[in-house]
Amino acid sequence: MSLRLCIYKGRQMGQKDLAAKQFERSPEVFADIVNALIFEGKQVVFPKDLQPAPTESLYPAADGALRSQYNDVSKYEMKQGRIVVQYTLENQSGPDYKIVLRKAGYEGAIYRQQYDGEETYPVITLVLYWGDRVWNTDADLYQFFRKKRLHGMVRKYIDNVRVHVYPMKRLSEQVRQRFQGDMKIVVDYLAEGKNYEPTDQEIADVAGTMRMLHALTEDTYFINNMEKLEAVQKRGGKVTMCEVVDKFVQRGRKQGIKEGIKEEKNRCATAFVRETLMQKQSKEYIIGILQTCFQLKEEEADNLYREGCEREQGTEVPVFT
Repeated sequence: MSLRLCIYKGRQMGQKDLAAKQFERSPEVFADIVNALIFEGKQVVFPKDLQPAPTESLYPAADGALRSQYNDVSKYEMKQGRIVVQYTLENQSGPDYKIVLRKAGYEGAIYRQQYDGEETYPVITLVLYWGDRVWNTDADLYQFFRKKRLHGMVRKYIDNVRVHVYPMKRLSEQVRQRFQGDMKIVVDYLAEGKNYEPTDQEIADVAGTMRMLHALTEDTYFINNMEKLEAVQKRGGKVTMCEVVDKFVQRGRKQGIKEGIKEEKNRCATAFVRETLMQKQSKEYIIGILQTCFQLKEEEADNLYREGCEREQGTEVPVFT
């Protein structure tokens, strides 16, 4: 893989992570994710009860220096002014087969802070995987160390840490139905692809949803038309994916017309080459007409002429003879 391609892919992954973090910071989206993936669609966590939690913690590096480690999005669930649970979302664009160790480090740092504080509460981390490759990760420390030649009694005393990874582009319909907000639009669109059928569900965060879909699909339509959709919403209009898909259909029709015209032009040009070759017209005459009347570029005209010669004469004609 070239350096340029590596840089391009790195930027793509960075854009996905940034868009996901911005999208998930919304209390409504965050609560929807937690309720869908942890509580199987039941409305247990509410946006009003969520408060931002720190995303930075420290760990000692191999050289002895302290290093910062960052979670993507983390929130406290509050009840009567006290922390009940800390939920953390980690976004992954590609497989990370040591992520179970990262999780142990993140959560270990939070529990260590609680040791010196007054409040104690559980920490739950969900890994949202947005990549295309299938990621068969080790679900816990027991599996991670399964290839190690360890005494059976040693395994008995390993404190297990489990990773909860969700392939967001390939969630089953049953799981997708548990979402109720904008995230449902995103996961449905990604999972169904060309078979996506829009609903009348209103998009609450138009900008966040469009940026998320753009980052994950690389379709610039979502960004190019974001302001228009936001303007509709600001005027009191209802924005749904029906409007978005209608625009896609219109764009597809225009593209289809252009392709149809181009196909018809090529068909007529091919017929012209066949007729003029049968009339023993010169190459210069044929290519000249292709360029002026059919508006073909020199290379396109030459290719069409050579293909015609090869069909008629059964011999290969050199390029630009």
